[in-house]
Amino acid sequence: MAHKKNEVVVPSVEINPSQIAFTVPQAAVLTGLTPWRIRMAVWAGKLPAKQSGKTIIILRADAEAFLKNLPEVSVNDAAWLAKRQPVAR
Repeated sequence: MAHKKNEVVVPSVEINPSQIAFTVPQAAVLTGLTPWRIRMAVWAGKLPAKQSGKTIIILRADAEAFLKNLPEVSVNDAAWLAKRQPVAR
């Protein structure tokens, strides 16, 4: 199937609610992060993972613990707000 130029193609990622382990794309859907952010966390040693051949496997408990350990966003953090780029509309 040919795609049109500049067309965004989103691959379908299925997650079973009873799953205990996830591939990187599945872990990204589960956590709401991007696959790249998941890989970076694994490579940095912040998110424990297993390996099966070339496939990275992340346990549900490890993904949930990773999310719980992320820093809180301060509501009135002026420094954080000053760094934000305006959204182009």
